[in-house]
Amino acid sequence: MRKFSWLGPTLFAVAAAGLLGAQNAPQAQSLAPIQGSTAPTGKAVTSDHLVDAAIQQERRVVNLLRYFKPVVETYIQEDQPDSGNRLSPKADQYFLSRFDLTGHITVQKFRSAEVEGKRRAEIPQDLTAEDLALAMFPDKDHFDRQNYTFEFVRWETLGDVRCAVIDIKPRENSRTRGLVGRMWVEDQDFNIVRFSGSYISKASNTRAFHFDSWRLNTMNMTWMPAYIYTEDSEGRDPAKQIVRKSQTRIWGYDLEHAGDHREYAKPLTDDPIWVDPNRHEASQDLSPRFSQERKTYTADDEIVERLQVAGLMAPDGEVDNILQTVVNNLLITNHLDLPTVRCRILLTTPLEAFVIGPTIVVSRGLLDVLPNESALAGVLAHQLAHIILGHSLDAQYLSEFNLPFSDLEVFSKFDFRFAPAQEAEADKKTEVLIANSPYNDTTSLALFLKAVDLRSAQLPNLLHGRFSNDLAGTHMAELQGLTNFAKTQMNRTDQLAASPLGSRIKVDPWSDRVEMLKSTPAPPPSAAEKIPFEVSPFFPHLKRLEEKR
Repeated sequence: MRKFSWLGPTLFAVAAAGLLGAQNAPQAQSLAPIQGSTAPTGKAVTSDHLVDAAIQQERRVVNLLRYFKPVVETYIQEDQPDSGNRLSPKADQYFLSRFDLTGHITVQKFRSAEVEGKRRAEIPQDLTAEDLALAMFPDKDHFDRQNYTFEFVRWETLGDVRCAVIDIKPRENSRTRGLVGRMWVEDQDFNIVRFSGSYISKASNTRAFHFDSWRLNTMNMTWMPAYIYTEDSEGRDPAKQIVRKSQTRIWGYDLEHAGDHREYAKPLTDDPIWVDPNRHEASQDLSPRFSQERKTYTADDEIVERLQVAGLMAPDGEVDNILQTVVNNLLITNHLDLPTVRCRILLTTPLEAFVIGPTIVVSRGLLDVLPNESALAGVLAHQLAHIILGHSLDAQYLSEFNLPFSDLEVFSKFDFRFAPAQEAEADKKTEVLIANSPYNDTTSLALFLKAVDLRSAQLPNLLHGRFSNDLAGTHMAELQGLTNFAKTQMNRTDQLAASPLGSRIKVDPWSDRVEMLKSTPAPPPSAAEKIPFEVSPFFPHLKRLEEKR
């Protein structure tokens, strides 16, 4: 039996982004070579050359994005001081869309089967999905010397990438909404890899939000938008101040090649049911759902593939193997033989887990916040219990999804929820599986479930499953009895109920592959600083493609 240690979350940098105030007078650009800087040709680089090259590369990125429709996901939390004068969540909001830059910036929302806003706590609509998508660019239409001034500050290394730090602000005569802030330009091809600040506009009274936008090297010399963190506060009195923080993730650039199986593009090895095998023109590019033998591609596989092609499921990879090891430990120690059970990762933030036949699916957001391997085992054990008990979707349901529908309708078409009686039955089986396993210390699971219970009213969008039963409520309801024990553990600094969002799993925006971050956090100095499900700034370790190999 092999046991993986559950890797701890990365500590996010929480230092201020160094936002700059707007000034009236445009500044002159230096024509002298920048000290310590050379271009790939070996020649010295002036600040003018660096800025001009960055502007040119930015135009190239904007034009390139017109050929892609990536998935853009934004999760917003609104915090306010509680009775102990600590920030606590008050409400949340969630957007999941496809980004389209073929004309003006538009976002096409994934539609839910539920009535919009039914389960949502109210957040003022100051930030829309379109507003947050604009922060993918310093300025999509007017990023040039006629509208901005640029001032070289210093050289700085982000991860493994050496960057020029440049202050940027709109010129006095600029009529458009402008970025006041700072950008980081890598020193080889002069791509903007990060920019932070806020947008100002003379014609708009909308409150500006502060953001920190990151890009990753996804193909050749191109750096594409990947992460955006925003933060905004309202009110000067610290005891009444409202703080809004959001995380935006962009992925799914290469959906054209998504899918593990890709049988729709492969020749079949068996004969189609209705085609005469003696005819030479028998088709060899038919969907495997029409073949006589379906030993390697089941209806469950097709659903997983459909979610993957829609940009919602990660390809099979190393994180799946880590989860599979935990499942195998549960099976072995309970003397069970279920060789077909496998694990997959849903790429979205809302916390949920469900089964598709013998496949256990866990969302990236849930993996992010689970405090350790023991809590993970509790979640997986519950889903494994459903499989052991034979809870599954009927054949008719599995066949109906073959009807054509848009990717944006996925949430309204798929439903993997179980009835309350099935959930209760799975809860009892879960307790047996955990008791007989190496994960029989349920302290971490109890703390996690208690945190879910305490935040369910304030964070309905985070804790509401789009495909599955909610973690709070019917899902794992019987196990909520563990939370009575958790009450005595909540104030211990050595116990973490739930990690911040984005602290454990990294997603490659091009391939959608996920990997585990390998950092161990320092324990919080006091229980007051433990904020479960916290929205924290991003601080990715930047690498060039050739450095990743």
